[in-house]
Amino acid sequence: MKIPAGLFSPRSLIKLVLLLVLLPAVASAAEIQAWLMLNSFGPESLMSTDVLEKNNLVRAGWKVTGTGMLQTEGDANSGQLFRMVKTDSKGVLRMLAVTKAEAEIQVKAGYVIEGALGYVATQTGPGHIAVYRFMKADKLLWLIGSADQTWAVKNGWTREKAVFWLWPDNDR
Repeated sequence: MKIPAGLFSPRSLIKLVLLLVLLPAVASAAEIQAWLMLNSFGPESLMSTDVLEKNNLVRAGWKVTGTGMLQTEGDANSGQLFRMVKTDSKGVLRMLAVTKAEAEIQVKAGYVIEGALGYVATQTGPGHIAVYRFMKADKLLWLIGSADQTWAVKNGWTREKAVFWLWPDNDR
């Protein structure tokens, strides 16, 4: 089949080439909505990317302490976030591991990987949302909001550091 002369102007060809070049970059930058949840009865925290799970946890008394975005693909400044759980005589212990190596260490300590949620930033950047880890005895919490962090410190939790960052949720 012969394409008629003049069907594509130089401007439309440039637009087509740009679209074909940029489309893979846009497709690879998929984001996943994430909610950091706190069960103040436990207390324990977990990250969820499932809206049904989040809604069920809220109905059960959990609270959303922060939201942000995970990425579906990683790069040099990110790590894959693993949600982990361990049940022992003291109850349920939750863990968020930021690398496969960290997750493997926690598996050796008795944790079970519930799933890989997506990729988080391992260093801060413009608009990134810091997720801080708190420790009390052998339990860990992950918190975002300053009110929740204040609550944790008042209740004997020690703030360790920002362990990862979420991308901002600019569409919501």
